[in-house]
Amino acid sequence: MNSKFYQLSKVFKNAPLSLLIKITGQNVIYPFYHAVSDYELIHIKHLYNVRTSKAFEKDLDFFLKYYKPIEYYELIDSITKNILIKKNSFLLSFDDGLSEFDSVIAPILKRKGIPAICFLNSAFIDNKDLFFRYKESVLLDKLKNSEVSSGLKNEIELWFKQRKLTYNDNYDSLLSINYLERNNLDSFAKLIGIDFNEYLQKYKPYLSTDQINSLIKQGFIFGSHSIDHPMYSYLDENEQILQTETSIKEITKKFNLNYRIFSFPFTDFSIKKSFFDKVLNKNNSVADLTFGCAGLKHDSCLKNIQRIPIEMGNFSAQNIIIGEYMYYILKAFLSKNIINRI
Repeated sequence: MNSKFYQLSKVFKNAPLSLLIKITGQNVIYPFYHAVSDYELIHIKHLYNVRTSKAFEKDLDFFLKYYKPIEYYELIDSITKNILIKKNSFLLSFDDGLSEFDSVIAPILKRKGIPAICFLNSAFIDNKDLFFRYKESVLLDKLKNSEVSSGLKNEIELWFKQRKLTYNDNYDSLLSINYLERNNLDSFAKLIGIDFNEYLQKYKPYLSTDQINSLIKQGFIFGSHSIDHPMYSYLDENEQILQTETSIKEITKKFNLNYRIFSFPFTDFSIKKSFFDKVLNKNNSVADLTFGCAGLKHDSCLKNIQRIPIEMGNFSAQNIIIGEYMYYILKAFLSKNIINRI
């Protein structure tokens, strides 16, 4: 549904954003990205569109035109001390802890005076392993850009059938392999001659410890994005809490952080109130704040902040933000702007 409003926003691209903000009362937004690159990233190529540096700067100029950048500390104060953020504001964040945050994103943000949060998967720091969805993109790219013999095609089809996995001739079925089935990807990699360790060492998709320490000294905020990026709906609540608590503890200790923040991998859809009661408990909390990605929306858990995904098709930040406000106004009539946790 959101994408229809993003498309509609192209028609109403000159809609007065200040009016939309006033109508909705939503003057603080939380846009987020993963990577920015002027070069093809094979591990992301088949998953979603990556902003070029030029497109990213255009997005930032749009944000700066209508909103004031705020620090994480302003956000936490507004929530814990009940301090209203009066000015139109935005807080940027980036998921997955990718190396482009250091090489491309941070220099642009510093030049424009924009603070940001970067969320890390503790198992991937220093390129120790690769997110299973990124593995799927690497495998798919090899198959779509190589001559696959009839013999190998037969082996691939048999491989899928033996594991009772979905199979189709163009190999897009690789993208249907989920977190619980992820160990199959290493087996498939051997079948088609891919070495993920070699890929990690050659391309270094993730930030290193040294890079993160340097970025912290430059003023950037870091948080947790789970251990190894599972879909939380596939885990029971104890496993969800284990992923959250373990990664937060490791990252805060490793980088000597005096705050504990977490963004959900994939989505926080279907996460129960009991999870938040345990993770954000006043007396023995695991995290200070958590972040979802449901767009311009409220959450019945006040310390779970909903962010707006910006890497949506070929839509600009302007299209997405205006579309989110238009969608918010529609949902207001249906009382659907609050995620109620049960």
